Amino acid sequence: MQLTARTLISLACMGLLLSACTANQQQGASRGAGVGALAGAAGSMMTALVFGGNVGEAAARGAVFGASAGAVTGAVAGNSKDSKEAQQRRAEQEKQLQLLRKEIGDDAFEGVTALVQCKHEVAMAYGRTAEKSGKANYERAGLWLQALTLEDMGQETALQDLAPQIISADSRINSTETAIERLESYKESLRQIRAEFDLPERC
Repeated sequence: MQLTARTLISLACMGLLLSACTANQQQGASRGAGVGALAGAAGSMMTALVFGGNVGEAAARGAVFGASAGAVTGAVAGNSKDSKEAQQRRAEQEKQLQLLRKEIGDDAFEGVTALVQCKHEVAMAYGRTAEKSGKANYERAGLWLQALTLEDMGQETALQDLAPQIISADSRINSTETAIERLESYKESLRQIRAEFDLPERC
């Protein structure tokens, strides 16, 4: 099922468990849901790239709970007398989002969110930092983030140079060709996420 950014914002606001949404709450929820859904979709796509799984489904799940967390945060900012139930929901959604960040690390999470927004230099910097984290999963996420960024930039030579490191870090990859093939499906998913959030599909 295709979920647009606008649909996610509406669903998130409906899920706040508030008796009514004030104008300030609606405005705050819309801003928060947009940011939260974008980060959730991007982060989930990266977890699928690093650990395997269906990238489309992972991105959709990430967008849904990212939107909910962002919308609740925005609504709380819009109304300081927000209900206890909404605050509890916010805490639970943020917990889920933090678990996602923990899987790939803060640097890779922030980096892939930057990549979706065509901030290539920022994404590469986060990727290099993640690669040097000393944690195997974060290192792998950092390398894949760099590879996806280079692919998005059309830097084929640099991508080829990075392949040996990916092969060394990811046991599922045994050749440069395999790495590039894996990136192909994620390249399309990256463009789909951008389209859902009214961003340019190609930078």
